[in-house]
Amino acid sequence: MQAAPTAVEGDPALTGAQQAEARPTLDRRGVVATVVGNALEFYDFLTYSFFAVYIPTSDVNANYNALNLRLRRQFNNGLSFDTQYRYSKSIDQLSNEGPGAVTNQTDPGHPQTEHGPSDFDAKHYLNFWALYDLPFFRNRSSLAGKILGGWQINGLMTWHTGFPWTPVTGQINSVPLTSAATINPTRPTALLTQPGGSTSNDSFITPNANFPGLIHQGQQVPDPANPGATISAQCSNADPTTRPGFPYFAICTPGAPGIGRNSFRGPGYFGVDMSVVKKFGLPALKLWKENASVELRGNFFNVFNKLNLQPFSFGTDNTKIETALFGRAPGALAGRVIEFQARFVF
Repeated sequence: MQAAPTAVEGDPALTGAQQAEARPTLDRRGVVATVVGNALEFYDFLTYSFFAVYIPTSDVNANYNALNLRLRRQFNNGLSFDTQYRYSKSIDQLSNEGPGAVTNQTDPGHPQTEHGPSDFDAKHYLNFWALYDLPFFRNRSSLAGKILGGWQINGLMTWHTGFPWTPVTGQINSVPLTSAATINPTRPTALLTQPGGSTSNDSFITPNANFPGLIHQGQQVPDPANPGATISAQCSNADPTTRPGFPYFAICTPGAPGIGRNSFRGPGYFGVDMSVVKKFGLPALKLWKENASVELRGNFFNVFNKLNLQPFSFGTDNTKIETALFGRAPGALAGRVIEFQARFVF
């Protein structure tokens, strides 16, 4: 690229002193400008090529419906609990604001085909928490009461059925647009066989657990034309049973999307967090009032160290049908985490 001019030497409109203090800059239009005091001399600098242009539009819609149930009870012995259940469905055409790859629609020429569950939609969601002020040595002023009394235990259980995701392919492009026939990844053009629907961890750790027999790009498969021989799975193969995506998806023939956006779901989530709290009262001093106290807290996140898997992200190898990673979770969420806190209240 040609370098931007750094001054306007020899410009008859500027005096020698002005030329000496002139400094180059870029204005908001991407035009080279020479700044002289408060005056600007603009010089068009060739024709700029744009890498990407983002234009906000209001061409998507969303709606949300839910049934919320709640059961709450507080007992006089220091025990209380709260249970919340939500049966819901959130539908939209795009769930991220972007810009970036996560905002790319698989069929931008026909946004109505993008209508499906939101990326954050969780059909069944259950929260249960409990709080228990232990009754032992409660409100006793003795040494035993100060040490053994005033303990509190909290627990939180969270369960949901997992977030939706979209199988995509880079083998074909979306329905051609003007000067944009190379948009991908896009959705397969057909669902040939209904795969499994398990949302358990094992289904997203074991290769092809929900897609047994799925053929991946470059995989060696039996050659129907030569019994006993194998052939590399490619979209150029004449026999469709030797192409990647078979027997579940058609990803080698261009056309309109044959499956809906976010039509698959999982992995699910189950986690339990706990905390143990002890509060000590402090004697009244000049520095603080009578109600001063110290609270010691131990927090245990994922206390049972249960494996929970990361949700899928759009367009990664884990969602591309032709790759060996398809259908496998991209990683794990955090295991058990323990933290200790001390808080002085006055």
